[in-house]
Amino acid sequence: MTGWSTLWLSFSPSVLYAIIMRLFHENADPNQRIVHSGGAITSRHASNSPSPNQRSRIRSLCRSLGLGLFYETWQKLFGTSEAHETRKVAIREDRLIAALAGTIHIIPASIAISIAALNSYGYYIGEELAGPQGQDDEKLAGLQLAAKLHELTIQASLAAMLLQYIRHEVALQKGLPFGALFAGHLFKDVSFLWSSEFWGTANGTFANRQDKWKLIILLVICTIIGLTAGPASATILKPRMGNWPAGGTDFWINATAAELWSTDAAAAEVPVTCSNDTSDKSCPHGDWQTLAYDYFPYWSRLEKKGYLPDTLRIPGLKSIRELYPKIRSTSQQYSQRFSAATTQYSVVADSIAETGRLWGWVVAAAWRSKGQPWRFWSHKEATFTVLAYQPIVHARCANNSLLILSSPKDEVRFYDLRDIAAFRKNGDFPLIVESHSTYANIDNTNIGPSLTWTTISQPSNKTTALAAIVVIPGEEKGTPGIFACTVDARVAPAKIQSTRNLYKIVTSHLKPSSTWMPAGTDATYGGSNTWPAISIEPQWAAYLNPKTGEGNSTVFQTLTAAAGLQDMNSLEGSTTGYLIESVLATMIVNGLARRKYKHGIIGDLKDWDFDSDLPTCDSWCREMMPLHGSMGDGGSVYTLGESPQMNATKLTMRAESTGYAYSPKGFTTVLSIAILSTYSCIVLTHWAYMIWVKESSNSWQSSSEIAALAMNSRPTEALYNTGAGVETSRIFRQRVRIVSVGEKVELSFKAQPDQESIALNGWYS
Repeated sequence: MTGWSTLWLSFSPSVLYAIIMRLFHENADPNQRIVHSGGAITSRHASNSPSPNQRSRIRSLCRSLGLGLFYETWQKLFGTSEAHETRKVAIREDRLIAALAGTIHIIPASIAISIAALNSYGYYIGEELAGPQGQDDEKLAGLQLAAKLHELTIQASLAAMLLQYIRHEVALQKGLPFGALFAGHLFKDVSFLWSSEFWGTANGTFANRQDKWKLIILLVICTIIGLTAGPASATILKPRMGNWPAGGTDFWINATAAELWSTDAAAAEVPVTCSNDTSDKSCPHGDWQTLAYDYFPYWSRLEKKGYLPDTLRIPGLKSIRELYPKIRSTSQQYSQRFSAATTQYSVVADSIAETGRLWGWVVAAAWRSKGQPWRFWSHKEATFTVLAYQPIVHARCANNSLLILSSPKDEVRFYDLRDIAAFRKNGDFPLIVESHSTYANIDNTNIGPSLTWTTISQPSNKTTALAAIVVIPGEEKGTPGIFACTVDARVAPAKIQSTRNLYKIVTSHLKPSSTWMPAGTDATYGGSNTWPAISIEPQWAAYLNPKTGEGNSTVFQTLTAAAGLQDMNSLEGSTTGYLIESVLATMIVNGLARRKYKHGIIGDLKDWDFDSDLPTCDSWCREMMPLHGSMGDGGSVYTLGESPQMNATKLTMRAESTGYAYSPKGFTTVLSIAILSTYSCIVLTHWAYMIWVKESSNSWQSSSEIAALAMNSRPTEALYNTGAGVETSRIFRQRVRIVSVGEKVELSFKAQPDQESIALNGWYS
């Protein structure tokens, strides 16, 4: 057996106990008296075998933590327990014991400070909590249980603080109302705030007004904290699943804002080659095949009360954009007085896809292996968002089928889509009447539907708008259908996004927010007349409808044919006008979104090694991640001189990672942090003050001890007729003190000549 083993085994329980006693040793009561059951009193001097009072510091620690039974068991194990109650020190003046008495605050306050700081700072965990995989529900349930235990420790901590304050006031100061004696036990229930004890205390007799309000405020705060600490702890102890800021970057597109969000669509900006269908994706009519093959064929297969797809995807240079069409409807559930379509600018969509790709490369390939604090490689999904603008087009057609264009007596009716005031008042747009002479030369003898672009004057705001005359042949050379269509195009603010799992697919949501638009904006789909209007020249619109080479048909004719529209009897009822509106809206918005099609991000990645065949990840990777903390916005991965920036548009991509995290985001979380922080400040300040003044006590901590004190006190007239209960708060208003009468302590409602104040470190029976 080694020497260390021999030394360890030599420590018997009695030796260990002696060591602990030495560490916590204090002087015993020099005249300790024990009262036996027969009434005899014996004395024991401190020079005899160790007194129980030599262990008072351990007893103080155990009782402060609610472990009085543990201390009693400890005494029995070592054969030092007393057969009878002994005299005790009511209130001690000892800094070490004061520090030990406050240890009940350590665990709840430490947990409260830790989780409050963790949520205030923010910490991203990932798609799953630490531990065995696939058991997040059990882990969260465990944290819920821990929050309940934390609540119980907070309530015990508050009770200890309140009892210490009340003891100090009734034993060492001028007393408190009788109802305050029970506050340390009743504050955990909200009904305490309307109990007789509380209102008796609030209306009771105090030595001065300052003491009164100090106690009332303390009782209210402790009651509120005691009731809300549990929910607050549960709120911020459990991490939340959500979308959390995960960096991002600023970037520049090589076009000015005036060019990128231009409100003038002029023919001069379009290459002449776009007058023919050359499969050039940058032309306004580019990818018309997607509309013809992936969307409008559903129209002919539409059943009653059916719906068309509300999304179709348009390919681009580096991304696939989603286009959102809306069809005019008069149904009560989805009433809409125009058809509309919107999609993202292709150059913006490509930029989001590219910056999202770089973000994914950083978190997956570079920083994961370098031990950096960011854990975004672990996510359920990641979202890349840019706040920008996108075109939206509304179209509304008036049926002029009874019109004979060659007759000078007839007039053409259009809708004024910019008269929002009339729309709000009457539920529909007003009509504009135009002279027939402008349209008398339109050919209405075509075999298929024909489209003629023009402009109209809108009296509502004294502007002109793009319009179209659509002629649909009649059945067997019958009367053709003539539709006068008004087009309203605008630049709308939007939240444009892609995701890590589908970073090439770009989606968007219109953003009717006061941050983006003036007050009073109509937030309905496309119903805002505060968004900047796009002025479209008919000559520009002509590039939308070239010959396709498929049977010598135009794009418009191909799209209507795909929907099954050949003549006026091809579709039922009023759906012919709805189809024409949808064709016009989708054609135009597709063309507007292709402006600056071949433009893109400019600038170089910071510290990029151009001589290396492999991608490097230096400062530009750091810029892509949060600049401050484990969550937040990034910086700029690109470097660009001031001069190029003058001719570019700056946008910001913000990345969000979906997973578990601690964060101060949300009112409930902020409130929970405030509650636990308030609790921690109060109890730790109280503990520090008690250590400073070296005051502590374990007396009168429980209801049973208060009852024992009352039974050992002299009867008083103040409590007459209360043996069977207390019905009024008047009893609780009376001021009471704990005083000494010789070696005894008692409750006193009225000063007596033989009463004295409790002495610090005094021994009482």
